[in-house]
Amino acid sequence: MLRSKDKQTNYWKWAFLTFVGILIISIGWIYMSIFWFSPHVPEDAGRMVSTKDMVEFPTSTNKADLNALIAHYLQDFQKDNDADIKYDVYLADDVVFTAEAHFLGQPVDLGLNFTPTLRKDGVIVLQQVDLRIGALPLPVSVAMKYVQNQVELPDWVTVSPKRKKIYLDMNKLKLKGDMRVRVDALDLKKDDISFTLLVPTK
Repeated sequence: MLRSKDKQTNYWKWAFLTFVGILIISIGWIYMSIFWFSPHVPEDAGRMVSTKDMVEFPTSTNKADLNALIAHYLQDFQKDNDADIKYDVYLADDVVFTAEAHFLGQPVDLGLNFTPTLRKDGVIVLQQVDLRIGALPLPVSVAMKYVQNQVELPDWVTVSPKRKKIYLDMNKLKLKGDMRVRVDALDLKKDDISFTLLVPTK
């Protein structure tokens, strides 16, 4: 009778030890699976980071949207520089410049139309194609000389009365946050305008 109880006790003893052993092995396997056997994945895995100083964001627009942007820029520029002569620039089939000029003490409406071309170096060249100065028959060079001397223009705009051209050096144009603009396409008649925003990363 006593031997039967001992056998029963040994059975539960071995069953308990087996259970504990399985439990320890299971915990050990789980621990090793998590901390030893799992592949090491760095924190920045999959993250691609450009090493360029400027990140490019190409975009396209149309004349209507660009006119709104130009108007906003000119308003801020003329306000900041306290310009005596207010002027307007907008895009139609040509680039149109309008202002109220003063000749012989009389105010007259000044209007210049330019055909834009885009050079490979990113400079936009505006070639004068039409002139309107009230009813005064003034030479184009005289009107552009007036613009050069009397109108407050940004430093990235250069007026050349002799060549009847205005140069827009977009490489010198700085936006907020030191962003820059590169013009990629400029066809006003087809309303094809695309450019790239260059955003500094350093």
